[in-house]
Amino acid sequence: MLSPLCYMPDGKLVCYKRGSIIVLDGIVEIRRFKLFNTFKERYLSRSKLLYRFLRLGVRTAISIDTNNVILSIGNMLYELNIITGNLSNGYYCGKGIRPLAFTKLSGIRGFKDSIYFGGYLTNTDKKPVNIYRRVDKDFWEIVYTFPQGAINHIHNIVTDTYRQCLWILTGDFDESAAIWKAVDGFGSVMKVAGNDQKYRGCVCFAAPEGLIYATDAPFADDFIYFMNPITFEVKELYPIHGSCIYGCKWKEKYVFSSTVEGDGRNLKFFEFLLSRKRGGGIKDDYVHLYSGSLSEGFNEIYKEKKDILPLYTFQFGVFKFPCGTNESDTLCFQPVATNNNDLNLMAYKEEA
Repeated sequence: MLSPLCYMPDGKLVCYKRGSIIVLDGIVEIRRFKLFNTFKERYLSRSKLLYRFLRLGVRTAISIDTNNVILSIGNMLYELNIITGNLSNGYYCGKGIRPLAFTKLSGIRGFKDSIYFGGYLTNTDKKPVNIYRRVDKDFWEIVYTFPQGAINHIHNIVTDTYRQCLWILTGDFDESAAIWKAVDGFGSVMKVAGNDQKYRGCVCFAAPEGLIYATDAPFADDFIYFMNPITFEVKELYPIHGSCIYGCKWKEKYVFSSTVEGDGRNLKFFEFLLSRKRGGGIKDDYVHLYSGSLSEGFNEIYKEKKDILPLYTFQFGVFKFPCGTNESDTLCFQPVATNNNDLNLMAYKEEA
């Protein structure tokens, strides 16, 4: 049970396992130290089912520089020096708030270089949702706020050096499912597409030609799309077997994974606890892995079957990826809630 968290600028991979941080250079462990000494993380996490049920471990992470990373744990953000093992006191995001993904921003006109994230939370009342920027260790400031009634939460913030802007992906329902364009240090934030599940995305990449993204729609058909950055028209590139929450850039290829999850709407308490019913957009009981590019197209390269446990109580079937640039020959990912490799670190290599 080894969770890949993020790549460092020198290509080393930071991982988490039962309360400890492990740093890998290729497949060689070069550093290990304890992060938690709590009973939950040290002992209960030895059970994969308890680990999933209690939502233990590190949710997401990103490198700050050569020696430091940010770790999202619960509603707290900590900064860890991977050389000394020193852990900061932490920053409290707010009740129920955490990042689904971090964004490292550099070289976008009008924006300060730093690490950003958008508030990801259960927000059925569509209360205001903030975007945060790291100022210093354990010091974050709010740089933009979506007003009351605009969105449920933020999935991702995507930097676009080709067009000198940010793209903000929001969800989940009705007009909240949208893509926004931000320029001039958030002086202008404009919704360019929305009110349709084909604009509900979590994973998006800015390419010279435009935006490549996959939809996160458990109750609608899902695709990998291309969006024209001028007209905002979208084109279907490849159908996928379910909603996409996680993906990564692997050398010159774009990687997406599908999810096995429920509908997500109007769940009663016992349905939430026990349901194994897939949403209408989830085509089968497998988590699928896709890779490709605009020039070569996209293909499925791997899949694993979801286990039989309830979808919400014991987590969706997904493949998770470490944050950051992966220029290696190996695609690292972690299956969650699958039959064969649940919570293990997996390595995929293309055939020569």
